[in-house]
Amino acid sequence: MTSRIESVLAAIVAAAILGLAAWWHTGQVKKAEQAVHAHYAAVLADIRDKTATAATAFRARETQWQTHIEKETQDGQDRIDAARRDAIGARAAADGLRADLARYRAAARATQDPCAAAAGPPASDALDLLADLLTGADEAAGELAAAADLAHAAGFTCERAYDALTNQL
Repeated sequence: MTSRIESVLAAIVAAAILGLAAWWHTGQVKKAEQAVHAHYAAVLADIRDKTATAATAFRARETQWQTHIEKETQDGQDRIDAARRDAIGARAAADGLRADLARYRAAARATQDPCAAAAGPPASDALDLLADLLTGADEAAGELAAAADLAHAAGFTCERAYDALTNQL
């Protein structure tokens, strides 16, 4: 019987040791889980903080870019407006020259032939032909110059905007 009591006692002691070991192991696992959760919480908080900082920095940089683009756009519009004003001034000067040429042609014709005009269209002379060619060439040159000035201003604005952005990077 003592051997039976010893067996039961040994089983109780073994069960108690196993119970204590299981309890200790469970506690260690919970501590490890808490440490892992705390570590991941710290990592996630760090990621969140760095993301917020990066987003704020990017928004500031984006605002700088937008400011540069708006400045270059305004400067470009000013250049285009100046080119248009110059074209209007050149057109007015050309109109004045054409009016002077028409007066000169009329004065030159009046002194050429004082006799009465014959029935029918007047014959064109070299002066009329030259004046018409000059007028047509001047008008075409004015249109081309205006288009070239606008294209130059737009291209220069685009280039300046690109430079403003790439120099910021």
